[in-house]
Order: sequence, then C-alpha cells, then structure tokens
Amino acid sequence: MRDLKLDEIECKIAIIKEDGCSLLLYKTARTDMQLLDEIYGEMNWQCEYKEIKGNMYCGISVYNPELKEWITKWDCGIESAFGDKEKGEASDAFKRAGFKWGIGIELYTSPFIWVNANKCNIKQNIRSEKSIFKCSDKFEATKIKIQDKKIIELEIINKTKKMKCFYYNEKQIAEEIEEVSNLIKDSDEKILQKLIKGLETEASGFYKDILEKYNIKSLSQLTKLQYGEVLHDYKALKGE
Repeated sequence: MRDLKLDEIECKIAIIKEDGCSLLLYKTARTDMQLLDEIYGEMNWQCEYKEIKGNMYCGISVYNPELKEWITKWDCGIESAFGDKEKGEASDAFKRAGFKWGIGIELYTSPFIWVNANKCNIKQNIRSEKSIFKCSDKFEATKIKIQDKKIIELEIINKTKKMKCFYYNEKQIAEEIEEVSNLIKDSDEKILQKLIKGLETEASGFYKDILEKYNIKSLSQLTKLQYGEVLHDYKALKGE
C-alpha cells in the first residue's frame, strides 16, 4: 500500500485547554475506498458487515487471482461521539479493517501535535459549570514527509488565523533530545522522577502514557535518552 498523499490527510482537534489544543491526523473512509480502487481495481475488492456480541465488524476482501479466492481481513469499530452513532461505527470499522490492509498506518507514527493558545482561538464556555474550552479553528497539513511508513517531517497551518502553527522534523528533534540527554546527570534523575510523577494530574495521564510507551513499571527504568524524550514531549505539551 502506498503512502498517503498530503491532500488525503486531515486534522482534527483532540483536546482543548486554556493554553492550547492538541491535534490528531486522520483520513476519511472515502480515502480508503479510493485507495482500494486504485491499488486493486474497482471490481477486485468488497466489504461486508456483521454484528458480534453487540459490536459492529467490517471485513474487507481482496481478490487474489493467483489463488483464485478472496482474502478477507476483519476489524471492529466504535460508535461515533458526534452525529449518527451507527453510521460512525460502521465507518470506523471499515477504516480499521483498511488499516489491516496497510492503509494509513503511517498516521500512527504522528508526533504529538500541540498548538499554543497564541496560534489558535481558545474560548471558554462561561455558562458551563465546569471549565470547558472551545476552539472552532480549522487546521490543515501543508507539508509531510514519510520514510519507511514513518512520519519524519510535518507542517500544519491554522487556516482560520492564516499562520503556521506546528512544525516537526524528526532529525532536528532527535538532535535536541540527544543534547538534553547529555546534560542530564545521575543526580538529576530523582528530581526528574518527581517532576514526571506530578504530571498525572497536571497533564491528564501523561505519567501513565510514559509507562506504556516504554513498557516499564517505574520511572527508574528509563534511560537518560528516554528521559530526554520525556522532557521534550512534556515541553511540547506545556507549549514551551
């Protein structure tokens, strides 16, 4: 499966806070259909749905002319949080099945995308009992470079404010992480552990994400290079 093209990738807001918002890269089910038509031919693929224990599953089948049979890959979808729940669930199941065929797997390598409040319009809903923030800005990926199914460069603009709001370059980031890691002394690790542990409430599960990302049970298992990565991600989260 070929890499996604720039115009096949869209951005949506994931989390909104007072000091900014995070974005996610995604593709539509329509893109999956067009790719299947392009790669295998309009008459050489099909899909079907079935419900198993209350969950919607989609199977995408591709015809193999050598074996003279259909090869099917299945996956389960989840209901949409917006609009038609059933339609959203079916669409999600289709896209997840498409992922099994390699469609858009590079999107899962996206860096953490944080847009500072000065680069987007954050508004607070003062009528709400809770502190809820909103952002109606539209974002667009204007540059992307993919290597070996991994995003190594990414640029995003805020179309509403007509300005560049995010830029990522893997090589540049790697150099920054290495520089930070080299500055970390053994005596600094305990201080860093206290800092990162405090992120559980401050950064909404960031501490738990660290443990899962590096497959560790405690921060003491992090290497100095990993500490550098964590600090870099934390600064991005805080908009520093």
